[in-house]
Amino acid sequence: MADEFLLTYDGTCPICEAPTTFVSNDRWLRGGLTCKSCTNGSVPRERALAYVLNRIRPDWRNLSIHESSPVDRGISWKMRNQCTRYTGSHYFPDKPFGTTVEGYRNESLEDQTFPDNSFDIVVTLDVFEHVFQPGQMIKEIYRTLKPGGLYLSTFPIRKHQVTSHRPRVRKESDGRLTHLDTIEIHGNPVSGDGALVTFDYGYDIHNMLAYWVPFEVEISRFNMRRLGILGEYTEVISCEKH
Repeated sequence: MADEFLLTYDGTCPICEAPTTFVSNDRWLRGGLTCKSCTNGSVPRERALAYVLNRIRPDWRNLSIHESSPVDRGISWKMRNQCTRYTGSHYFPDKPFGTTVEGYRNESLEDQTFPDNSFDIVVTLDVFEHVFQPGQMIKEIYRTLKPGGLYLSTFPIRKHQVTSHRPRVRKESDGRLTHLDTIEIHGNPVSGDGALVTFDYGYDIHNMLAYWVPFEVEISRFNMRRLGILGEYTEVISCEKH
């Protein structure tokens, strides 16, 4: 059929750190190009973040890491199993924050219960675009990072959008949601209802990150076939606290 698609080639995965075969049956490579050697597979944005993590903090296994909304695959699985000071958190709004729910710490990124200077590294893979107060989230991440700490994140940066953040939905004072654009839902590892996209982010988001808090910000973009980092929205945003 004309719409059939298959991409397969050999390379080396920065997560499982082994020769592997990358395979996709979907033209949307960001979610479809999987590593056949990774536990539960991995996709390009996860391999991109692993590559940057290994480059900037090669000793990450010995550091304290907080990851928000991890999935059970790829670099999330690897950090949880190889870093002895790893804390994974999810958002369960109907449960007490700071408690353990379904094996994870229950945290709102916009109002965290962690003490100041708790972590060497904070990681969010495709979480940023789902919060209602991104500036408040960044302030909380900055607060919980130790001096010299690193925040790594992935989220879609719209190639056609220049201004840093455009709201898709507004939360009113009574909790009602007013949609300002078409509704977009992404996957949610702890809810079958998915996660609502609250903002679209554009090219100058690095300036907003440094405006909200005094982070040093770097954005890495990739077309690295040998590492299986292909497709759209594979940027990794690195923020260092000095």
